[in-house]
Amino acid sequence: MNKYKTLHNPAYLKIDLMLNGIKADNETIQRLGLDLRYGYTGVTGGLDILLPHNTWVNASFLEEFAKSSKYELVLRDKKTFIKAGDESVKVDIMPKPEFYKLSTATGIPLSKIGAMHGGYVAITPDTRCEFFNMNIECRYCAGNFNSGGSGRVYTVEEVLETVDAANKEGKAEIVYLSIGFSETPDGGIEFLKPYIKAIKKHFNTLVAVEALPPKENHFIDETYAVGADSVLYNMEIFDERLFKEICPGRDRLIGRERYIDALKYAAKVFPNGTVATHLIVGLEPAESTIKGIDFFTGIRVVPILPIYRPSVGANLLNYKVPSLDDVLPVYRDLYHAVKKNKININWVRDISVITTPIEARFFAKTKFNKTLMERFYKTKLGVKTAWGLSTLRRKLRVREGGEG
Repeated sequence: MNKYKTLHNPAYLKIDLMLNGIKADNETIQRLGLDLRYGYTGVTGGLDILLPHNTWVNASFLEEFAKSSKYELVLRDKKTFIKAGDESVKVDIMPKPEFYKLSTATGIPLSKIGAMHGGYVAITPDTRCEFFNMNIECRYCAGNFNSGGSGRVYTVEEVLETVDAANKEGKAEIVYLSIGFSETPDGGIEFLKPYIKAIKKHFNTLVAVEALPPKENHFIDETYAVGADSVLYNMEIFDERLFKEICPGRDRLIGRERYIDALKYAAKVFPNGTVATHLIVGLEPAESTIKGIDFFTGIRVVPILPIYRPSVGANLLNYKVPSLDDVLPVYRDLYHAVKKNKININWVRDISVITTPIEARFFAKTKFNKTLMERFYKTKLGVKTAWGLSTLRRKLRVREGGEG
């Protein structure tokens, strides 16, 4: 691949930035007015950058590895560019949201409760994960769920204050609720239920839920009925042997087959394109991830493909970060697979920390122009329409279920 070809293709550039970060000197950081108190380090703590064609990326710039990146952030005439060699492309830097400066009535900084990642706000009301207590945590995890060590559970009111502040700033089109592992048969949905209900009651926003596959399918029906617009059961690794090795807790206490069965069932309950699972690129051979993509799209599940880069504290610190050429076949397959299986790709979008199926179209031999539907869903009317259609579909399905 031409040394700087990636600069002019937003998906290539996004992946390369996620793999290798970007250089930014102190003067540039100061001129951009970046407040380094607000979490610019860690797995998803880099700089949110809007690339051409409305492509979001979260790029590390403070970590040591970013210092050797071929990409550099530069300012010219009050405009921001990403430079590689003697070529550059204009981008926009997304500042941390203003609501990060606020606190709840109980004194908790909103930045600790909600994190912006492109077009959505992510909230984990309970930061504990019981896998760590049992010494069977996922080997790639550095304890992100329990990083505070306090086991603080944010109340419904504190979460609502955060969503309200994000909403007033126009940054809560989608609220992403997640939970660590809890050894309950419902997979965590009973804990999240009051939060989902409250958010849907007070705000016209879409809610995505990341939980664990419940032991029984009726909890999946409840997840949809209570107000979730999208659900993620993240299997992370498709290869059966590596799943057992890297995700011992998920393997022993949930099981690979239960992940698959729960995702299959959820895809029959939720609208097309709203059921998803993470497959972490780099933790298994590319061929295995491609098998996973083809399998999940075949059952109408959207594969979401984060790139793994080790964090201090994780058990995979000796892991070798793949090259761009290593991972490109995976992302090319993603686009073709979702198109082949006619999966709606307008729901999983505008996320800075992973590459979405919409962005994967840049790997195919197709024009970069947005589709009519994509342009529509990016408008305020489109967001309201998506919320309204989701609510209507839910009411109809719940009514039908009640009559059955």
